[in-house]
Formats: sequence, structure tokens, C-alpha cells
Amino acid sequence: MRCTGTRFVIWLSCLLMLSVIATSTATAQFDLEKVRKKAKEVLSKDSDDEEKEEAAETSAEPQRKLTPWEEEQASHEKGRKVLTEADFAVRPLANIRSVYSGMLTDKREAQNFYDKCKVADYPNRRLQVEQAVQEDPELRDLEEHNYNELMTGFPKHFAQLTDEYLIKEINNAIETAYAEKAKGAARAGAAREAAEAALLTAEGVLLVTPENTRVQQLRADAQAAAESMGAAFASNVYSGTFHQEHVGKIVFSSSPIEAGQENAAAITSTFAAGDRIYGMMYFDGTYKEVTGGSSVAHTRLLVDGNEMVSYVFKLDAEGSARSWLKSEIVPDPAQSTTRGAQLFTEKLMSLSPRRHTVIIRTTDDYNKTIAEGEFSLDCTSGLDKIAEVHRGLSEKKLAGVGLPSPAMRNAGLEKQMKAALKDWSPKKPIKVIITDRDWTIQHHPVTGAVVSRTINTTTVFKLPDGSCRYFEISFKQQYAGGKYGKAQQFGVGDSADILCSKVK
Repeated sequence: MRCTGTRFVIWLSCLLMLSVIATSTATAQFDLEKVRKKAKEVLSKDSDDEEKEEAAETSAEPQRKLTPWEEEQASHEKGRKVLTEADFAVRPLANIRSVYSGMLTDKREAQNFYDKCKVADYPNRRLQVEQAVQEDPELRDLEEHNYNELMTGFPKHFAQLTDEYLIKEINNAIETAYAEKAKGAARAGAAREAAEAALLTAEGVLLVTPENTRVQQLRADAQAAAESMGAAFASNVYSGTFHQEHVGKIVFSSSPIEAGQENAAAITSTFAAGDRIYGMMYFDGTYKEVTGGSSVAHTRLLVDGNEMVSYVFKLDAEGSARSWLKSEIVPDPAQSTTRGAQLFTEKLMSLSPRRHTVIIRTTDDYNKTIAEGEFSLDCTSGLDKIAEVHRGLSEKKLAGVGLPSPAMRNAGLEKQMKAALKDWSPKKPIKVIITDRDWTIQHHPVTGAVVSRTINTTTVFKLPDGSCRYFEISFKQQYAGGKYGKAQQFGVGDSADILCSKVK
């Protein structure tokens, strides 16, 4: 490769010399600008020539040949990839050394096992390895450990796992299903879950070893159990065909929906802001079952993907035994019976005047969705009607709030308690209701000496806007010198708005 910039150096030298001559020779006719222009042209041409020469020299360089060892390694690359992928796929199953009794009666655990078997796809992986070795016989010796583990070690391990644990678990799950079914309708969901767990485990084993005749028979037994439990579950748990077709969903209508008496033609997912909106949740089991036995769930309202309302609720024994739940979004205030409607309308009435996508989602304590529905809400007009519904719901809620009867009356103590709440300003305590019949005495944990006493109240405050709200407040009196001191605020519990007219 030649030196770069040679012509440029020559012309630059000439340019400098001629500049000197032009400066020193007053009588010479010399155009310095032409010389500069010529130098730039030569420089540009020189640069282009050099780039072409460099490209030619680069393309002319021969590529380095692989060494014999490198060529050999490259020839085994495809087969090694097949072995590596197969090893990675079956490893989660190979790592299962034991299964505790009853583990695979749990459908979630059975599903997890089945998924591992599906990913392993062992018969096909084995075939791919055999084909790779057939194409590259040396691969067997080069990857002897991985090859032997996949072709001999894993089948032996899985066969032992099946004989010692998995067959027992399938049988255990089937027996559990029938035992739960015998307990009656309340256990129909548990019976179905156990039968489906048995079926998942059996099918998982057959994905790995499809020729296992013992498991083939167990799969047939599990299938029969699942069908039987499924039919019993449907008749005992679902409110009807409509329910079964909408499991895990929330459907909506402009009129109240009755479980088992649904009018399919009235179900819609399009509303205007002036419409009444009612929902119905359909669960895949009783409410108690889908909440994991806690009977506690979380309902959320999302508008255009943004969460605007979230509240927790718990149903009583009667509600927990149902497999459906009414939901009110924008109901008739006079007929409303749910807490969510007031929370929903408070947010919906403040939306921008355009069309929105609304999602209602109910989840268990582990954030698993147990029912969800979606509808569009045209708010270009009618937001004032939602606000009117919200006011009606708020008034109805207030009308239902009352104060407890006093368990003790002591005007002097009540006055003392009001004085202790001076820090609540600008809230003003207007009524103290003592809700305990007597004080609770606290003793020193070591000496047993009296140190203080506490008592509970419901105290009503007048708020700056003129409304009223009560708080559950406890008070304490310290004991010293043979007597108790003045009452001081000790703790604060629940609170709620209340009509001031009810405070007498």
C-alpha cells in the first residue's frame, strides 16, 4: 500500500513557494486563488484513488483458513446444539427426586408438572438426538456424558419416579375426587379440582412415556372421574347454561341481572353516560372456593387502562356459598344494595366528555383474576346524570348510618374528652358517646400495680363544610398519686359520615 497524501504534499509545497513569490514580486501577475482551487481538486482526486486502492487491496486479501481442529469442532456444532437443547428441556423433570404425598392432588401443582412434561417433549427430543448421532457418529463419544444421560439416565430416572411416586399420586387424586363428591354440593368444586389434577398428572407422564400401559389405564380412570365431577359441579355450582358459558366473566345490562334467569338479548357492552349499568360476576366455583377459602376479594375499576377505584370486600357465609355476585356500576339509587356503586359513580362522573373503555376486575388476595368484564361508556353527554346518581347513593348511605346508644353517661368525663381533642381543629367535637360500660384497667407487667385505664367512645365532629362525621376514639387516664389524671386521646378506629340531624 502506497503512502497517502503524496500529491497533496507536493501541491502544498508549490502553493507555499508561489505565495512567497507572489508576495515578494510586486510586478508579477499571479492568481493565488486559482492555485488554491487546483490544489483542492488534486487533493480530492488523490483521496478517491487511495480509497479505491485500499478497497482493492482489502478484497484481494485471502480469508484465513480454519485449522483442522476448528473445522472438526464446526462439523459437530449442529449435533451439540440438539443435545444441549434436549438436556435443557428435560432437566426440570430430571431434578424431581421425590413427590410428597398429596402434592399432585393440588391442581396447580399438577398443572406445573404437566407443563414441565410438555416442555420436555422427550420422545421427540430423543428422536432428534438419535438423528444427530446418525448424521455425526463421533458426537456420541464427544458428548458421551450428555448422550448417556439423555438416552439412558433420564428414562431410568423417570420410570422410577413414575413407579414410586406418580402412580400413587394419580390414584390419590382420583380417590380424593370421589371422597369430596360424597360430601355434597358444597364440595363439588374440590372434587372437580382433584379429578382434573389426576388427569393432568397422568397426561403429563404419558407425554414422556406414551407406552406406559399402567398410566394409560389410570388416565382413563382420571378422565371418567373428571367428567363425572365436572357434570356434578355444573349442576351444583353453575346457576345455569348462561353461567357456564360466561365463567370468569362479568356481563353488563341496563337493567338488573338475575342469576339463572338472564335475558341474553339484554346483555350489552355499550352504554351512554345517562344509562343505568348493572353487572353480574360468574365464578368457576363458589365465592369461597375461588377466593381460596378467605371469602375476601378485591374489585377494581379501570378507565382507559388506568385504575381509578379499588376496594376490598368480604361476603358472609350465605354469599360465600354462591358462585355468582351482583355488581352495580350506575344503578337506581333507590334500589341499590352494594357499596361499590358509590365509589364507581364518584369517579365516572368526573370523566372527560368523550368515549371511554371501562373494565371491572375482581381478584383474590393473590391478585388472581376471578372475574372480569369490559364495556364502552360514551360520556359526550350525560355526566350530570351520573353525578345525580352519586348524590342519591351518598344520601342513601348517610340515611342508613346511625349512632350507638351510650353504655355509660358521664357529662363531666364527656366534657373532659372533648377538651382532649383540641388538636383536631378545625374539626369540632360536638358529641361524645361512651360505648364501654366501664374502664379497662392496665397493670404493670412486673409489679402488677395500676398504671392507667382506657375506655372507648364514638365521637361526632362538625366539619368545616358544615357536615358531620363520627370517629371511634379511645381515651386513657394515667394513674398516679392514688388517683387518675385527665382523659387523653389514646387511639382512633373507624369513621363514617353521618347526617348532622341524627346527632342529638
